Amino acid sequence: MSNNGFGKAMDKNQDKGVKQDDKTATKDAAETSKKESSSKRSRRPVKPEGFKEFEALAKGIIEADGSSYYEWLHEQHQDIILNFNVSNQKQITNVAKKGE
Repeated sequence: MSNNGFGKAMDKNQDKGVKQDDKTATKDAAETSKKESSSKRSRRPVKPEGFKEFEALAKGIIEADGSSYYEWLHEQHQDIILNFNVSNQKQITNVAKKGE
């Protein structure tokens, strides 16, 4: 850089400008990520009206029988997946064959 006082002052000002640009870029990136994350939040499916009440009632009924609500729910999920796979077995087989 320059050896005279004016040159040194210019160099410092340029460094400040670069640092300010870095701060602005960082701030813009942070705001963009906030916007993206908030838009992702708004995409979450909305539970139907009365969902929590029915969930609580179902949980109470299942647990009153001495069963675990979460084990029951897990079994329901497994049943859906297994039935889906069986009903779509031909499509799954065709896709697997194409992939070979």
